[in-house]
Amino acid sequence: MDRFTKQYSAWSAAVMLLSLGACSDDAASPEIDATAAQRALDEVTLGVDSAVTSFSAANPPSNVAGGTPPRAHLDVACPAGGMARLDGYVDVVPRPIHVDIKVAITYYECMTRSTLISGDLEFSQAVDAAADALRIETIYTGDVQLRGAVNARCEVDLSVVVDETGRALELAGRFCGYDANTLAMHLTPRWGTDDADADD
Repeated sequence: MDRFTKQYSAWSAAVMLLSLGACSDDAASPEIDATAAQRALDEVTLGVDSAVTSFSAANPPSNVAGGTPPRAHLDVACPAGGMARLDGYVDVVPRPIHVDIKVAITYYECMTRSTLISGDLEFSQAVDAAADALRIETIYTGDVQLRGAVNARCEVDLSVVVDETGRALELAGRFCGYDANTLAMHLTPRWGTDDADADD
């Protein structure tokens, strides 16, 4: 009886290990090519931009220099359906340019142009005070699931430095298994104004 019990226990342990291995494979990020990764990045940045813009419109900046703006909580509609829940603050003043954004975003089947996004992202932006010319540092971290035009689970750990126009000057980190330097980014400069465009 003891021998049978030992054999049964060993067999059960082996089955459990095989099951765990199968689950790990299912949970792993799918392999996608560089083109799909770029499209996924475009959809994620579009989703973030849309959510933060809606959040900012509902919570206008204080225009008070110094200190941290009060935190706010808001559910916003996504461009083509679904919802994003934001918690944090957005404080952007166009002239003189002041950018201080820190929000946590949870996507609930948020539809962008052609991709459904679920998951969580932390997003922040701030002016790099040490730089001679205007530079804004943007950071994305989190884990998102995409379905539709792009099907992938992507870990996000990106740091992007852009100029006043939103053009990327420096990229660091990884997105969807790809080094940031292999991807292209251009951020919408939410700190721009019609007056600035008129001066051009």
